[in-house]
Amino acid sequence: MFLAQLFKHWSYQVFAPGALLRNRYNAFKDLLLRDDESLRLIADLEDICHGREQADFARVVWLFDQLSRSVRAMVERLSEMSPTRYLSLPDYFKKIDFYVRMALDEPPPDMSGPYLLPLSEAARREPAAGGKAANLARALAAPGVATPDGFVMTAQAFHYLLEHNGLREVVDNALREVTLSRPDKTAEACRRIREMILNADIPEEASVPLKEWAWRTAERSKTGKLAVRSSAVSEDSAASFAGLYVSRLDVEPKDVEQAYLQVLAGKYGERAVIYRALHGLTDRETGMAVLVLPMVDAKAAGVAYSLDSLHLEGLGRRDTLSIYATRGLGASLVEGGSSPQITHLSRDAQPRILERILETPSVILDDAVCRELARQVLDLEELFGDPQDVEWALDQNGRLVILQSRPMRSERIPVRSEASDDDAPAFPVLMDGLDRAAGGSCCGVVRHLASLDRTEEVPEGVVLAVESLTPSLTGLIRRVAGVVAATGSRATHFASVARELGTPVVVGGPDIFDKLPDGLEVSLDANAGRIYAGRVEGLAGAERPKAQGPLEQRCRKAMPLISRLNLTHPDAADFRPEGVKSMHDVVRFIHEKAVAEMFSLVGKSGRGMARSRRLKSRLPLVMYVLDLGDGLFDQSEGDEATPEDFASTPMWAVWWGLSTTQAQWSDEMLHMDWTEFDRISGGLFKLDSRLLASYAVLSADYVHLMVRFGYHFAVLDSVCGEDPKNNYANFRFKGGGGDFEQRLLRLDFIESVLSHYGFAISRRGDMLDARLSRIPDERLQRILAHLGRLLARTRLLDMSMNSAEQAEELAREFIHSADPANGSSEHDVW
Repeated sequence: MFLAQLFKHWSYQVFAPGALLRNRYNAFKDLLLRDDESLRLIADLEDICHGREQADFARVVWLFDQLSRSVRAMVERLSEMSPTRYLSLPDYFKKIDFYVRMALDEPPPDMSGPYLLPLSEAARREPAAGGKAANLARALAAPGVATPDGFVMTAQAFHYLLEHNGLREVVDNALREVTLSRPDKTAEACRRIREMILNADIPEEASVPLKEWAWRTAERSKTGKLAVRSSAVSEDSAASFAGLYVSRLDVEPKDVEQAYLQVLAGKYGERAVIYRALHGLTDRETGMAVLVLPMVDAKAAGVAYSLDSLHLEGLGRRDTLSIYATRGLGASLVEGGSSPQITHLSRDAQPRILERILETPSVILDDAVCRELARQVLDLEELFGDPQDVEWALDQNGRLVILQSRPMRSERIPVRSEASDDDAPAFPVLMDGLDRAAGGSCCGVVRHLASLDRTEEVPEGVVLAVESLTPSLTGLIRRVAGVVAATGSRATHFASVARELGTPVVVGGPDIFDKLPDGLEVSLDANAGRIYAGRVEGLAGAERPKAQGPLEQRCRKAMPLISRLNLTHPDAADFRPEGVKSMHDVVRFIHEKAVAEMFSLVGKSGRGMARSRRLKSRLPLVMYVLDLGDGLFDQSEGDEATPEDFASTPMWAVWWGLSTTQAQWSDEMLHMDWTEFDRISGGLFKLDSRLLASYAVLSADYVHLMVRFGYHFAVLDSVCGEDPKNNYANFRFKGGGGDFEQRLLRLDFIESVLSHYGFAISRRGDMLDARLSRIPDERLQRILAHLGRLLARTRLLDMSMNSAEQAEELAREFIHSADPANGSSEHDVW
């Protein structure tokens, strides 16, 4: 491949130098597009990996794949421009690419089985059974804790189902659209995945045992039905996924396959996927196991917290055990749709009832049941070694059943509010005695959710007023500062997630909308159950904890190899292929070297200009023009072109400056390369020979211009288009007819002028190089016009230069003459 490319390059160089110019230019233009794409992709990866954007890990992998392809194309384009100069660059790119892929690599999911486990085996097989099933299996083995027996369809069965139906790559492709900033795309991606899974075929190796064990388990249920519940890997662990996955209750054994697929599809509910992304967890590492239990015919149900720090009437702040109960199934309680009976008990070996709050006409749980439930909850706390959040049910025979146990989300509750009583006169209390659902404090402007057409319209940092604490609010939890609800409790799934993520939440009754008008700035102290008017700085809230999941760990390894810029200066000794240490370095190196290659696009001999046109103008300047495409208007034809034919934006701007009325041109002197003429003419060359002339290589937004004035020459290479990131102007000036000191004084003059217009300058001997990049096209056009004026002004200037003071004064006069306030006309100064 390389030898073929090299032979092609040499063939063009010898036999078709004009075609070589076009090929190099086309490679350069594609390289600039890839440069822009690569920098955009690096920025997207930085946003995700540094927490400015939440996205699925599949998006990170996809973005890097795109970046790798884009940078590889840049390497190839640079090789086309100069096949022999950067031979080692592809190998350094491949090495960096390999290391990044190693950093981002995920182990392949285990599909080897088993696909079904009895619940009793789940405790020692948590990676297969998931957190919920593993915890329940440990409770099942504990004496004195009533737990139903069942079975688990493992995470291996889930991964095998995806592979069996060819869905793994399809799911990854959909998940790459998941970002919190694009909720519409996230919702559509999740919908597509759920639909595919619901229509998937369950492999026989999994479907046969599933149906067999479903009938066996249903026989042990008094209802003859099943509860089919999620038990994803990582669920009920550091990330609870409370209320975000799907459960199917009252399932007939014959319908267990459909219920199984529904629970699997629930893994890709929009709120569940967003929550997983917020915790930095990847899709492959959170495989979905499914727990199947006999259905409990519940008389009452609810949740219990083994450790709850509350302020109790007459007792002050106490660590209590709290039970939240509702009639029937507990779904309405955890989804925020009902107000429960709340019982607070002591955490003694023989729990005592400290307080009961009734929201219903009659008691749901009597004292004896509350004490027995409290005892079992404390046993679970001792079993797991941490405070527990327990889901329970009371069947029609009055038997307690533990359905779930997971670690409680801890809250740091100060002994007193950050806002002291002395603050009250300065900050009026709008509401007091509110129920804390999730501790913390914040300041923000109140927005009523009901006043917005869509949840995506909720602004950042507001205190959101809502009717109830429904799980649908989970997608907003990182966007809002705090939440005030009319109904709900600490027992809701949303409150559990809020406690994990440090978002303060209170419940205040139906009059919250009247007392907290839309648009009012408030300070919420959930710990004290109080809301103040205005901003109390002490309640502004601490920075929320950032996720430290697998995504963050992989990003920490990968990002230095992707975005860290080590090559900063093109003139540095390490600015070579051996110095690149990241993808950003490769992009930077290629961009600089590609521009340098274009800077030497045509040698002084003018090879490749054979099909150019002689420029006919009023200026005594011998110049030939080669159009690479759209550099001249279509109507121009023949062997000559005029300035009116220029369609090239940068060429037109430079010519404007060259031909300004401020530039004095003499018809008595023809401007060409007198040095070359003296060397080779011997009277044999015409003065308009291409070997002695100036030339311009043009396209619509590009110019490569070599101007020969007597004994000096200047080279300009510039892109001037709509995208500022691709725009640049590189300029070189060398030589002259004066002595060496006079030539240096002229460079002093040029340096002062170009520095004024923002160029970075470097000098070696009597040669000056100037660089300017990444500026809007309109500004660059003006600068190029001034550069044209400068070229006209420097002709034979070295002959008259005597001192540094003179050079500085001439520079001030030049800059001063370009200021319209000094009487220059529009044409004079652009």
